[in-house]
Amino acid sequence: MIFNYNFPDNKERKVIEDYHKYVEISPLVHPDHLKKFMDILEEASTVPMRGEMEYLSKVSGGEFQWHRTYYSSITDKDGKVLSVLGRIQNVHQLTTERQEMIHRVETDFLTGFYNEGAATEKITRWMKENPTREAQLIIVNLDDFKRINDACGYVTGDEILKDTTRIIESCFAGKGILSRFGGVKFVIFLIDESIRGAQTHVDEMVQKLTEEITYMEQPLCCSVGIASRVSKYDEFEDLLNRADNALYTEKGKAKTAVL
Repeated sequence: MIFNYNFPDNKERKVIEDYHKYVEISPLVHPDHLKKFMDILEEASTVPMRGEMEYLSKVSGGEFQWHRTYYSSITDKDGKVLSVLGRIQNVHQLTTERQEMIHRVETDFLTGFYNEGAATEKITRWMKENPTREAQLIIVNLDDFKRINDACGYVTGDEILKDTTRIIESCFAGKGILSRFGGVKFVIFLIDESIRGAQTHVDEMVQKLTEEITYMEQPLCCSVGIASRVSKYDEFEDLLNRADNALYTEKGKAKTAVL
């Protein structure tokens, strides 16, 4: 594949003779986006098509920035693809602003976890797209938090919530979707995790909550409910209700219930 380009303010065309080898040594496109970028180019070089794609690239120079390419296959009179013509637009500022806006809309302001609406949408979509994969849904509720707020004040209460967030993240980061469903209820959706593995992580979390949060005279207690995905017909609400029922069965006993 021969890749060549130029910019409006610099008409000198740059030519990369063997782009497949070049990208292995000095990629213009970010490694995370390179396969998709190359697959689209390969397809457009074979089958007449047009479209657009967004990706991180160094084509503008310097660090990786977001770019959008509008591309179209150029064919001969018989419909054979001769080349792919593209127009590259630097959209880094627009894309970054859009991502920041989405982040603000989707996340809880205090903890930085997904809020209830965003978590519900993401978990529901994942379950529809992955009907046979294993998953566990965990609800964590901090016990007697009104008493803590009354005794220690709301500023301390917020610090406890932040510390709880830190501990949950240390135990579950990278394992699924972490969210705060308002108040003192956290929902953790573990992907490709067994019930035994989920229980191990929960035990670690409970121990850390007890040992590391020391604002009060008494240890911080929580109730935990776990629900396993048992069927491809299970929906998010099914898991949420089962975990919620398990949690309230054991609420106030600093135990973990599984349904």
